[in-house]
Amino acid sequence: MYTFLKDKILDERGREVMMNWEIPIMKEHAKIVTKNGGDILEIGFGMGICSNFIQKAKINTHTIIEINDQIFKRLLKWAKDKPNVIPIKGDWFNNIPENQKYDGIMHDTWKEKNYKSLYQIIPTILKPKGIFTYYTPDTREVIKHNSKTKYKWGTVNITKINVNPPIKKMNYKYFTRKDYYVPKITID
Repeated sequence: MYTFLKDKILDERGREVMMNWEIPIMKEHAKIVTKNGGDILEIGFGMGICSNFIQKAKINTHTIIEINDQIFKRLLKWAKDKPNVIPIKGDWFNNIPENQKYDGIMHDTWKEKNYKSLYQIIPTILKPKGIFTYYTPDTREVIKHNSKTKYKWGTVNITKINVNPPIKKMNYKYFTRKDYYVPKITID
């Protein structure tokens, strides 16, 4: 059972799932994923931070897949007045709409069990010149290394942004640096 506080979501063990200090990160991911406009797939809703920024862009559709029951209920409430939002309940791995291609895909999930499959699936559901971005605690060097092994199908660009995680106040120190590297992979 998740606990929803004003500035964060906690899992059943009291670990932070998402926190509002991530706003600059989500804003940059949204800017990247919506660069082409069109149809956007967001995997994971969380606090809806990235979703709010995506909605400010000129897009056609915004499909959001969310596995957690509590967060999905929040997603449905949030989406009520957004006719271009398509909420889908379940694991993204089994619930990506068939025969649908996207201009941009944003991935940010918690306790992801199918993450390794993502690298093979993404190029099959992105349109030509489509963009993939994802939340990652990785450094620039790790993202560059991954680009040689996991993202052979695309061109990788990395944007650095400064962040200020409240490390001392965090139960689960899922991010402890002051720099965050936002990956943008464009399909070749």
